[in-house]
Amino acid sequence: MKKTEQSKANEISKLFRAYCKNHLDDEYLRLCNNLFIDLLELDQDVFKRGKESIWAASIVWAIGSVNFLGDKYFEPYASLSDVCSYFNANTSTVGQKASMIREGLDIDFFNSNYQREDSQISVFLNNLVMTEDGLIVPRDLLEEDEEEELIETYVQEEPDYYIILLESQFPVKSTDIYQLEHLFKTILDEGEKLQKVKITEKKALHIYFYGRPAKILKFEKKLSSGKFTITDVVNQPVS
Repeated sequence: MKKTEQSKANEISKLFRAYCKNHLDDEYLRLCNNLFIDLLELDQDVFKRGKESIWAASIVWAIGSVNFLGDKYFEPYASLSDVCSYFNANTSTVGQKASMIREGLDIDFFNSNYQREDSQISVFLNNLVMTEDGLIVPRDLLEEDEEEELIETYVQEEPDYYIILLESQFPVKSTDIYQLEHLFKTILDEGEKLQKVKITEKKALHIYFYGRPAKILKFEKKLSSGKFTITDVVNQPVS
């Protein structure tokens, strides 16, 4: 690498490090630095073209976009506009360059090399297994249901409208909703329906569904991660 290009790379590193330290956290700093090193290993002349500020912003957003940085339910939070404003960069330019970086290094939600250690997506994906039929399902579905006999006593009951009240030890994030929706839909039978999952407080949410009480017991059994606890179940008023 030529001296001028080395100086440019150093400036890019200095810029994204300052942003991570002042506006994000050490985990983002670690991931951005790893990405920076991977780019240089892929092509030593990768930073030859383009402004230092554009590269720094693009590195931050390439990592942030696959770690829900732009989701207000996550901390730390920063939108693409926030990042570009800090670096005085154009959002369209940064978005395109970040996409180029992700494509070049195969960065996506399934690449654990660029995911935060506290990523809920990682937990969710690690719980998926492939069956003998080639289907990808949550690992929980392959385990024996120890409460099967208890659940069977409710199977013949008529379906009704219910609200399941859940509480968490941690702030509820949008990824929690995606995971709970996916999990709940796997236990529903024909004629039953998940209506919605709604965050009601910082550490609480409600699940609205039409079905039988047996599904509540099954769902409680599937909540094996320990993050959520069912605090109550009420009949949902039919409007």
